[in-house]
Amino acid sequence: MNARQTDAVNRAAVDWLLRLESAQAGSSPHQAFERWLSADPEHANAWRRVNTLLSTPMSALQEAERRSPGQLKVASDSLRSLPSPSRRRALGGGLALVLGLVTAGVTQRMTPLSGLLADQRTATGERRTLTLADGSRLSLDARTVVDILFDSLQRRVILHEGAVQVEVARDAARPFIVDSGDGTVRALGTQFMVRKDEAGSLASVQQHSVLLTNHAGRRQTIEAGQVFAFTEQRIDPQPPSWRSRVDWVEGRIDVRDEPLGQLIDALRPYRAGLLRISPEAARLRVYGVFALDDSDRTLRTLAETLPVQVTRHGFWLTTVDVRPAHA
Repeated sequence: MNARQTDAVNRAAVDWLLRLESAQAGSSPHQAFERWLSADPEHANAWRRVNTLLSTPMSALQEAERRSPGQLKVASDSLRSLPSPSRRRALGGGLALVLGLVTAGVTQRMTPLSGLLADQRTATGERRTLTLADGSRLSLDARTVVDILFDSLQRRVILHEGAVQVEVARDAARPFIVDSGDGTVRALGTQFMVRKDEAGSLASVQQHSVLLTNHAGRRQTIEAGQVFAFTEQRIDPQPPSWRSRVDWVEGRIDVRDEPLGQLIDALRPYRAGLLRISPEAARLRVYGVFALDDSDRTLRTLAETLPVQVTRHGFWLTTVDVRPAHA
């Protein structure tokens, strides 16, 4: 494999790293990644190179640069250029000052760059509750991006990413709508939540009901206590889970015999660095109420109560894996 091919594989490995960071365990992105990883031994080699770089403390990288000038440039050149326009926007330009992936990745983890021009956005670890012009209350989870469009005919919140909990003020003349890009959730007087990520959207209702319409025109009335996942083409009922509960408004995550990988998914918007979990650890079952605002304490609790070990690699990468049998 020549240098150009190696660089392309390195860039693909970085792209997979970013895609998997926000994908749920067992989802289609994870399955696609496993196919990519097994398709060529060089893919596995590139994956190890990327993870080795991220596991190296910045101080060690800087020391290596002092000993042998040019190493940071080589690392940056091989990692900063990504295939898709969205990845280039997230990691390109002046953000890559020290090390393309690491510096830009940390910046992206602190504040979603896609939301810089949005009406409202929350940074990593930040929640906010707004009282809108009509008296409705809109709560934004961490790393949430929304636009708010009110006029004489409707009240519309466009959810680009993250999660919102809505307590709708009554206004018979103007429906209240949350548009996630996959479809719309419409209510007149109710409390409901909508969540949006790369896999699609999810709606849950706490009081009264809403009308869900996806872009294919399929409709579903959702009553209090019900949960539905939806994409542009599908609407599917879901069992209650941490994703449908609204404890995050109070800074908690309520996990009821669910996979550890899902709890890690819930913690990611509350940590500036990458938080990764092995497939084996992700399958362990968890039950309890955990703090979102002190994710370090939550991770310590997990290490004390489950057969897992939590390892920090500098400030930007934390890994969770099953504890070795001899430990």
